[in-house]
Formats: sequence, C-alpha cells, structure tokens
Amino acid sequence: MTELEALQNAAKDLGLQIHEYNTTDKRKTVKKYFAVEENAHARSSPILDYVQLNHFLLGYRSALKTMQLI
Repeated sequence: MTELEALQNAAKDLGLQIHEYNTTDKRKTVKKYFAVEENAHARSSPILDYVQLNHFLLGYRSALKTMQLI
C-alpha cells in the first residue's frame, strides 16, 4: 500500500479526497499531499507531508466527532 492509498483510506469516510502535490523543484524528495472536500472542490488542508497530513486527518476526525457530525 502506498502513502497516497493509506491517506485516501483514512479520508474516505470524512468526505475528503487526497491529492498529491506536484512540484517542479526536482531537488525535493519528500512527497506532499493535500485534502479536498468531495462536494465543494475546495482545498480543506494545507500542503503537508504524509505524517503531518495523517495528523491533520486525525484531528479533523476528532473535531467532527466532537460536533457529532460523524
């Protein structure tokens, strides 16, 4: 399973899609990702690496549970 697949699995039930951020700088080796809401087509997260986006998704899930939306 790739990083992108793991993030997509974590975001599926939150109504988010994960996209890989493509940069033109070939010196950067760390892949970056961002989350987009499925219906709004607006970016929901900043551009983050795998670990940071995973933490963002955990916090997003916690916030939705607190607001009792999921």
